Amino acid sequence: MELTFDLGGLRLKAKAWGDPNNPPILGIHGWLDNANTFDSLAPFISKDKYFVAIDIAGHGLSDHRSQNSSYFLWDYAKDLLEVIDILKWEKTSILAHSMGTGIASIMAGAMPELIDKLIFIDGLGAPFVLEDNSIVHNFRKSIKHQKMAKKAKLYGFSSIDVPHFKTKEEAIKDRMRSNFGNISYQSSASLVERSLQKISNGYRWRYDARIALPAIYKMTEKQAQLFIDKVTSEVLIILGKQGLFAEGMFHKRLQKFRKKELHWITGGHHLHLEERHQEISVLINQFL
Repeated sequence: MELTFDLGGLRLKAKAWGDPNNPPILGIHGWLDNANTFDSLAPFISKDKYFVAIDIAGHGLSDHRSQNSSYFLWDYAKDLLEVIDILKWEKTSILAHSMGTGIASIMAGAMPELIDKLIFIDGLGAPFVLEDNSIVHNFRKSIKHQKMAKKAKLYGFSSIDVPHFKTKEEAIKDRMRSNFGNISYQSSASLVERSLQKISNGYRWRYDARIALPAIYKMTEKQAQLFIDKVTSEVLIILGKQGLFAEGMFHKRLQKFRKKELHWITGGHHLHLEERHQEISVLINQFL
């Protein structure tokens, strides 16, 4: 089922599975993905749950933010807290992947009374962080990148009638070469279905070109850990043995989760969308 949420003129799209009267789960996808990232997993989630997967702002079928707005993690978190208010949920669990775990950690750290349980798939909170002494340099670099992209018409800053691909097949093959490890044709096709726009002479990405650029401000590692410190709910963490964290990235954060259950599963960054989805669904259902 397709849903639409109006947040003061910003419309967020979502997909839902199950009975709205059942205990809810909010699905939060990763960077440059969309709600279809949960397509393989959702049918195996317990039927006594209501699962709503959001296209966060600037992604999938959701609206882009206005030109004077930003795409910081806490902007997404604020959006989703508004969605929870609209749905009148007193409490919800969250199923998040990659960057979505950064959004979820902000929500759960700042508003622990709203969160029942957390499920993190190949994510350990905010993914793009800075050292304190890099903030000024990052600001300068980001401004330069934005000017260059607009001038050179990169990252989708070209006119809306200029195609990125001639065929959908080209887009699927391009998306298979993910920034965070390759994904299968089937997984790519699923994500592309919600991220591609047909125009008269081909196809363009739907996502806001600004999210492909380096953010003007990123959280520091200390800030990311401060939110995790405040998480009081139980957390199920599922990491891919061939995923982003296989080499030890952010492993110090694991010590910050008060009540965690950790599983390492064979698979890459999108292991929940690929062949491990049934195994992962068993872990999720047992945890919930």
